[in-house]
Amino acid sequence: MDSILKKLYMSSPFILKKAFANAEALRRNKYRRSGKYISHFNRINLSKMLAGNNSSQQINDLNNLLSYVKENIPYYQKNLNYNSINSLSEIENLPLVSKAIMKTEINSFINLKSSKKLWQGKTSGSTGVPFNYYRDKNSMQFEYALYDKLYNFLVGSDDYTKARISGVNIVKADRKTPPFWYYINTFNQLQLSAYHIDNKTYRQYLNAFSQYNVGLGTGYASAWLFLSQYILDNNIESHKFKAIVTDSEGFSVNDKLKVEEAFKCSVYQTYGLGEIGIVGVQCKNGHYHIFTDRCIVEIVNDQGKVLKNGKEGEIVITDLHSNDAPFIRYRTGDRGILGNCECGCGWESPYIKELVGRIDDYVLTSDGRKIGRLSHIAKPAKGVLGMQLVQNQPGYLNIKVLPADEFDESSMYKVLGVAEDYLGDMKITWETVEQLEQTKVGKVKFVIRKF
Repeated sequence: MDSILKKLYMSSPFILKKAFANAEALRRNKYRRSGKYISHFNRINLSKMLAGNNSSQQINDLNNLLSYVKENIPYYQKNLNYNSINSLSEIENLPLVSKAIMKTEINSFINLKSSKKLWQGKTSGSTGVPFNYYRDKNSMQFEYALYDKLYNFLVGSDDYTKARISGVNIVKADRKTPPFWYYINTFNQLQLSAYHIDNKTYRQYLNAFSQYNVGLGTGYASAWLFLSQYILDNNIESHKFKAIVTDSEGFSVNDKLKVEEAFKCSVYQTYGLGEIGIVGVQCKNGHYHIFTDRCIVEIVNDQGKVLKNGKEGEIVITDLHSNDAPFIRYRTGDRGILGNCECGCGWESPYIKELVGRIDDYVLTSDGRKIGRLSHIAKPAKGVLGMQLVQNQPGYLNIKVLPADEFDESSMYKVLGVAEDYLGDMKITWETVEQLEQTKVGKVKFVIRKF
């Protein structure tokens, strides 16, 4: 949503916001669930995918992708020396790409003949580095077919209402009375704000779940955790879900158990990226099983050398269904460890044993709201190598910016505007720095709360 439309939306009466949201849902649904969506949905067999390795299908899909990009994508016309591979181990002969490379040469990574059909997105990921990207329509349709199959698989039917708690601006951050949600007819989904949960409103969220008879919860892990803490602290009964599937961020094993205790259902974390989509889902043993029909996952060291399973390194992903805007051996910036033995959960597919540094802190507002998943704040920044949100006391936030040579200082006014939309009445400042704060093991966290 561009800035003019967003201002119009935020200043509109609630009934118009709801109408606007439903109109936008129709537009997005047409893109996500048209074209090859039905054929993808019919093809996907989730039980089979989770039952074992699928290397032969991956090799076939990858070779079709390589053949296409060699003919249609400028970057690979120049840099791809392989037309096909015979085993997955040969994938390391293909060039690695990173956000930095794609940012400077983005038009060379798309099929210019199909550019009008591509979805334009923006992410800051877990690092606070803004990145504009394109998504291939076919990749998105496969992703949403996979999501729908996953939800049906975990719920045990296809007849349920979803409740999604995420970063959608439903009402202004300083609003104190409900509703903090609206219903999206197209998605059969109750869309709720992640930024209005506190000790005064949490019961109203629970009442909304009951009113709409929600069967499946989705969205930000931190929001579900905050709700769960209020439920457990006050020893009350909550609406019972059939399953909760979280995305966009992670939480610890203990926090996952809290959510399961509060909502009396199993909780499944997913791993994915805005620019690629869902990659895997967490099993009961805490491992992220990879959707092998969708992608290939590798782990590399700082020099780009592929590491053996069981070794920690950077996660590299190849999207097998993104032809016109390919992500082939894409360095995600995330770190993890691939499993080197059987998981033991009953799912036999390859898995990420551990995601390293995926859990972020939260910001505390002056009125006591806990706000997680704040990567949206970094998106408007231009010419930024990194960004970090540092909080020393409730109600105050300092944004530290690591500038690039082309840093546009004026873009920070938009950053502050977005921060105010999500955080409300909070004192927000910013400054440029020569280095972002690191943990003892050298990792940079996007949010640091020092109290």
